[in-house]
Amino acid sequence: MSYILATLTDGAGEKKVRNVDIYKNLVYKDIELHTFKHVDASGSQDVVVRNAVSADPAEGVDSAVIARFVAFRDAKLRNILQFALVEEPQAYADDGLDLADDRFSYWMKLPSNFRDSTLQALAEYMHRFLVFGALYDWYSQMGMTQQASVYGSQLQELEDEISSILRGPSIAKRPMQPFGPAEKFK
Repeated sequence: MSYILATLTDGAGEKKVRNVDIYKNLVYKDIELHTFKHVDASGSQDVVVRNAVSADPAEGVDSAVIARFVAFRDAKLRNILQFALVEEPQAYADDGLDLADDRFSYWMKLPSNFRDSTLQALAEYMHRFLVFGALYDWYSQMGMTQQASVYGSQLQELEDEISSILRGPSIAKRPMQPFGPAEKFK
């Protein structure tokens, strides 16, 4: 019996480090706009209900709840991105919200063939994941399952898109058509 000895590699080749910043104030603003438009479209005339459903950043309670939901979604996103995130030295963690920090920074080690032109699209997907995740949590906590399901149904798709962008184009080839080419030759 013969053996072939080979060095196995992960196939990733060289890597490059890139950063995506997501600004918290833009995430909070989008959440406020979505909840406001939902209330606006609902047609409810009850001021108490309208105030409870719409996230108002001027209200301390709403701000704290939204900030916590977004922080949770940031943690979920970091878990999704674990394979690409650059290890940052951090010997301590707590559950405090750092209100002075104005952004989420995601430093990632990506394949050298990763197209930098894709970073803007990646930032938009990540932003939307944070917003839709927080909206899902917001409406779920209020017992508004129909509204929650609208945002929740898109979270898995966003997660898949983010992972797909970071992993780069697939090297798998599509199988040939089973009955020859689609166009007939003359």
